[in-house]
Amino acid sequence: SSTSRGKVEAAACGRCCVWALLAMEDRSKKPSDHLYWARTASTTQPVEHKPLDAAAQAALQSAAAKPGAAWNAAATWEEKDISKWAHELLSSTLLPTLAAAEAELTASEAAALPADSRGASGLRCALKVSAVSSVSGDVTHVLSRGKQRVVFELTLKLKLELELRESDGTLLQLVAGSLSLSEVANDDLDGARMPSSHKTSCDQPEWAPLLRAAAGRAWPPLKGALVALVEQAKEKWR
Repeated sequence: SSTSRGKVEAAACGRCCVWALLAMEDRSKKPSDHLYWARTASTTQPVEHKPLDAAAQAALQSAAAKPGAAWNAAATWEEKDISKWAHELLSSTLLPTLAAAEAELTASEAAALPADSRGASGLRCALKVSAVSSVSGDVTHVLSRGKQRVVFELTLKLKLELELRESDGTLLQLVAGSLSLSEVANDDLDGARMPSSHKTSCDQPEWAPLLRAAAGRAWPPLKGALVALVEQAKEKWR
């Protein structure tokens, strides 16, 4: 009906007027008018920062020196995966410098010489790591009741170089090969011999028996590198 249509048009006209008034009011305001805190003076006094006294400084330093995370004040149990750090330390620092001191051939090493080299007396050999092929495995720093442990199970692949010399130091033969150790763990550090999991390969097949027999010379310095890894991890995360 015409009456209903008139009511609808009147309501629409009323809404338009309200919107127009709101728009005019918004244009009259400054952009910062809605920031109540910016227009209101603060009645709060600023905080005065005072330096720590000697007792407070000592307490703070003592707390920082305790091992483990701040949330674990009792140092009951905390584990941290440090594998990436350990791999880098072994690959770049601890393993590349490994070398076994030059010494006279043992009976088993002399017996492993190629047939045309046997019988010579006073032969000596030295073994060293010429390159680190790869380091993998898990290394975990453990804090238990305030005591640190570093638990590892590693696989190492190293390039070896063996120098065979006469008693007067003349170089007779340079032998190249590789040494692989799988799943080397903390318990192996108690052993005097290379773990039985180790394997060797030689670039010169006729010298493979000598390299295999002499590979055990690498164990003492290699064990020393693993001990150094444990000690440096404890120092870093103490």
